[in-house]
Amino acid sequence: MPSIRARLTNAFLRRTTKSVWRPDLDIRQVRAHAAKMDARIGRKAPPVAVEAVEFAGVKATWFGEAALAARGTILYLHGGAWCIHLPWVYRRLATKLSELTGMRVLLPDYRLAPEHPFPAAIDDCLAAYRWLLEQGCADRPLAVAGDSAGGSLTLVTLMRARDLMLPMPGCAVLLSPSTDLTLSAPSAKYNADADPMFATDAGDLLPPLYCPDQDRSNPLVSPLFGSWNGLPPLLFHAGSTEMLLDDSVRAHDRARQAGVVAEIEVWWEMPHVFQVFSWLPEANLAMHQIAAYIVENAGSSSQRRLPQVPSSPSAAQPQLS
Repeated sequence: MPSIRARLTNAFLRRTTKSVWRPDLDIRQVRAHAAKMDARIGRKAPPVAVEAVEFAGVKATWFGEAALAARGTILYLHGGAWCIHLPWVYRRLATKLSELTGMRVLLPDYRLAPEHPFPAAIDDCLAAYRWLLEQGCADRPLAVAGDSAGGSLTLVTLMRARDLMLPMPGCAVLLSPSTDLTLSAPSAKYNADADPMFATDAGDLLPPLYCPDQDRSNPLVSPLFGSWNGLPPLLFHAGSTEMLLDDSVRAHDRARQAGVVAEIEVWWEMPHVFQVFSWLPEANLAMHQIAAYIVENAGSSSQRRLPQVPSSPSAAQPQLS
């Protein structure tokens, strides 16, 4: 059973976010709502050393002291349906990842649709990965992570880097990733009512803004249909009531079938990318598990210590799939 805080958060999201989706909604209204959520969720973000950088025309922000790069680097690709960025929410998330892993986190500000439709975002994310390799990050522990649309961008970046014969990171983490924009996942229908955040109208509005006139089965749009051979170890997290649940389940299956070391945890009645809701005990547990996974798999170093995973509250037990 989810914690009381999780149940209250689900009720809050159902009232304030799920109810927003309607056929006549436009991206300006979605962004206005997202900005309000960013202010609510991301307020009082903890202090952290930040550094703005730019490469190949892409702006990005480092989180964590420069000295942390010696312990490893995490490239984090934010979510937001390829159309939205919640800077304070992701500042908090990147800071937490840096604190728990002892690594430095790079958060690119990739171009957003509809002003910059596909393939702008995937090109910017690959540019960020190339830049990290040029900085020597492949010689130290390196991981890539992303949530929702950023999870899709993570997988596409890995597949493109592999095809270009670039070094692979030690591992990747996918939080409620979008992997199939054909919307053929069964959970898009059987969880349509149960999902506290999304409704069917979201699928009607957002993908056409990102990839208009594109074949949605293109692996660069829907990585589920790409080649999974040669990818690094993968960790998937998803909530049991998400419309995107099967985007993770099927992607995990495809990875395992290709011989990739992959794990998945399905968290009972957790909302989409619940890890950003820092007040949830489930989010705290999940972030510690993610950090432990990254430290264990991103690379080997006798100087690194595996983060301590806190005892799981009885209400925050993940359901393994």
